[in-house]
Amino acid sequence: MPNLANILLVIASLLSFAYPFFSYRLRLPFLIFLSVFTSMAILVYCHITNDFSIENVYYNSHSTKPLLYKISGVWGNKEGSMLLWTLVLTLYLFLMDIIIDDNNLLKRVAVTVQALICLCFVLFTLLKSNPFIKMPYIVSDGLGFNPILQDIGLAIHPPILYLGYLGFSATFSLAIAGLIKQTEGNIWAKIVRPWVLISWSLLTLGISLGSWWAYRELGWGGFWFWDPVENISLMPWLIGIALIHLLLIVRNFNVLKNFAVLLTLITFSLGITGTFLVRSGILSSVHAFTNDQMYGFYLLVLLSMITGSALLVFIFYKRKSSVNITFPIFSRFTIILINNLLFITAFFVIFSGTLYPILLKYLTGELISVGTPYYNILFNPIVLIILIFTIIGQYCRWQGNSLLPIFSEYRFSFCSAAAILPFILHMQLMIILSIVISVGLLIFILEAYSKRIRLFKSSLSESITLAQRVSKTYYAMMIAHAGVALLVLGIACSIGWQEEKEAYLKIGDSITVNKFKATLQNVELVKEKNFHAVKATISIQNLLNNKILGNVMPEYRFYLIEGQRNIESSIYHNLFSDIYVIVGEFNKRAIATKVYYKPAMSVIWIGSIFIALGSLLAML
Repeated sequence: MPNLANILLVIASLLSFAYPFFSYRLRLPFLIFLSVFTSMAILVYCHITNDFSIENVYYNSHSTKPLLYKISGVWGNKEGSMLLWTLVLTLYLFLMDIIIDDNNLLKRVAVTVQALICLCFVLFTLLKSNPFIKMPYIVSDGLGFNPILQDIGLAIHPPILYLGYLGFSATFSLAIAGLIKQTEGNIWAKIVRPWVLISWSLLTLGISLGSWWAYRELGWGGFWFWDPVENISLMPWLIGIALIHLLLIVRNFNVLKNFAVLLTLITFSLGITGTFLVRSGILSSVHAFTNDQMYGFYLLVLLSMITGSALLVFIFYKRKSSVNITFPIFSRFTIILINNLLFITAFFVIFSGTLYPILLKYLTGELISVGTPYYNILFNPIVLIILIFTIIGQYCRWQGNSLLPIFSEYRFSFCSAAAILPFILHMQLMIILSIVISVGLLIFILEAYSKRIRLFKSSLSESITLAQRVSKTYYAMMIAHAGVALLVLGIACSIGWQEEKEAYLKIGDSITVNKFKATLQNVELVKEKNFHAVKATISIQNLLNNKILGNVMPEYRFYLIEGQRNIESSIYHNLFSDIYVIVGEFNKRAIATKVYYKPAMSVIWIGSIFIALGSLLAML
């Protein structure tokens, strides 16, 4: 079967090469996708059936592994993940072929560009990242799989993240086609915007799932560590936001097409850059793959070819806009442009913090790390300024208007946001500002919507009728912006009110954090097929009413095949807070226990879902 998989990859590469020379009505994209899909299915089958004659299975699996982690082990390594990357690329090739109308002048060029990108990555997978290489000798079992990757979060996070990353390959191809065909900006923006929205939505979900995995699995009670690989996923996400808002201007006024095209090219290039950095061993991260400089070199060549070619097309085919439009400073047009510049500035803050240590290391040999203080000082204030302009912008008309009527009309929102100040003045200034601004944005959104449907100012039936007439675009904007406000509010509350305590506990001992008491009830040894664990049963009690809320059961595991220890956290969830518990080794018949009080974590996840849903609704 490995030989068949390699043959299918060869077929996919030949068909990708042949596409520009044959009529697109032959539907070659479907055959390309089918070939790579079948190749991936064969690799999954080899993992499920414990075919240890293949290096990829031997180094990343074991017969005792649960089925779910045998499957997720397929993309838990650089060869398998590259095949998944190629599969998603060909999926978008197929979707472009069936979704874009045959009469659309951009289709032939866009699908051709996408086919050539697929050709590059199929050849790279086949020649330099082949997951079907056979073992040079017979083995009876595999070496296992990294314990921290044996989690449901890592089973679903990479595929969704790749769907987000590589959705921007479709927008990249449409951008090249728009340049070559000299398509008018407003027409091009209408075609490309749905692809940008679906890609950005999936990228949002992928990043959120990665944060959820880190929160549950890494045992430190956090969801974002400013890790270099985390930053790599955040960079195209930020440029994607700028692109989504800029496309509104291009679609409505037929200006700034070149700027939008450039952002489109950059977004996909950042995805390939992330692939290069993660798989080359340049980055030191829990998320990164093993060090392989030659592997990274070939990816760098591929990145240079694709990005360089795109920039050459942009330079030679970009057309100066003949439309001149001026807007007053307090207009939606101007506010969107200001926020776009802020998003790009935030991108450069992360870009510099991520790549500067790498460049310094290779140029001078000096090792430095850029951590949370850097991002707190530079990145966080930019986010708050963006939120302020978001509040202002959604109440500005495209043609412009004065801010004074806005402050007068929405004084309730300003007063409501300011009313929470006495309750949070003991917090750090940045946290105070984050809470006030995010609450203010939420109240502004709700008050503006209530005014739009004349809530409490007319009959309920009339308000319902007006609500039905509100456009999907407005609902999309409202949900997405509310999601951003909830996300920032959740993060600020989590950081501002979190507590943590640790101690060695014997049976009956307890740790108190905030208004909750965690009491050790039992400790037992658990033996599973692929690991042994010390498992604690800890009750969570609310001290305000002395009610037992439930039990958590954290584990301290030892994976037999991998020879590695791993912490499995256990979390008591409620709407307003999490009680996050981990345990460690025994010491004098006591067990090391750490308990975190993490407020508003549910608000963070709800905010992320709202952002993605708003974007998906806008796509409709």
